[in-house]
Amino acid sequence: MVDAYNKGIAEQQRQFDTTRADFQPYRNVGYTSLAQLGDLVGTNGADKQASAIDALKASPFYQRLFRQGQDAVLAAASATGGMRGGDTQRGLYDAGVDTLMNVYGQQLSSLGGLAGMGMGATESVANFGQQKANNVTNLLGQIGGARASGYLTRGGINSQMWNNLGGMLEQGVSAFLPGGGGFASLFKGGF
Repeated sequence: MVDAYNKGIAEQQRQFDTTRADFQPYRNVGYTSLAQLGDLVGTNGADKQASAIDALKASPFYQRLFRQGQDAVLAAASATGGMRGGDTQRGLYDAGVDTLMNVYGQQLSSLGGLAGMGMGATESVANFGQQKANNVTNLLGQIGGARASGYLTRGGINSQMWNNLGGMLEQGVSAFLPGGGGFASLFKGGF
């Protein structure tokens, strides 16, 4: 019976290891995203925040949106004949700022979603780990109960054996004593 409980514990461990491995990619993405999110919002220091923003500006996504914004401003200015005017210069500046703010917001949202996914995966593994711990604790208790039951059974058998032996000895002695007195009659007079 104890062997079956030990097999149950081993299966609990195997399943936990499998589940943890299955969730590991999601947990890794969550950890990485959380660190990048901290860089982007500045909780990991100003230097890391500046690097994260520079990386956003260098990304193909930002570059494409920025060029499209510039092209739209220049096309509108060309159509109206105001290529060198202040409005065109302001429009080009705003296109850069607006693009950066849009990409920044989108990156925050994306990283937040990935960090949340990682947190959910971590929570799932933690819940599964707690369930495993409860199941293993239960199985260990059952192992203890099975062992205790075995000891009690052996103790009862040994006790019965000694009682039977004492009874047989009593009968044997009684058969040889006058009047069938048994052990108690041998000691009536004291020592």
